[in-house]
Amino acid sequence: RTSWRRWEGIALWIQEPLLKPSNWKIANSALEWWSNITTLPGIPKKGIRSLALLIMWIIWNERNARIFNRRESSFCSILGKIKEEVAAWIAAGARPLAAFV
Repeated sequence: RTSWRRWEGIALWIQEPLLKPSNWKIANSALEWWSNITTLPGIPKKGIRSLALLIMWIIWNERNARIFNRRESSFCSILGKIKEEVAAWIAAGARPLAAFV
């Protein structure tokens, strides 16, 4: 549920309704899910793949902080981390990400 809400908020931030979990196709495997969310019509494939990896990494780190360190970050804090990372990746040369900010 927490990840679901994070993805919902991120979809709103980048104004891409197809990234909302409620709009995802049903997938039978992680690979199928990955393919479904990274091959959306009208969205640059390289950019969405980079963004999806970045989101998953930050959500995973948040999960670990909750479980192992008993630290919980607000959605605003997590979204801020994602925005910072997106900016850093763009500065490092990940130009396809620029389509989302």
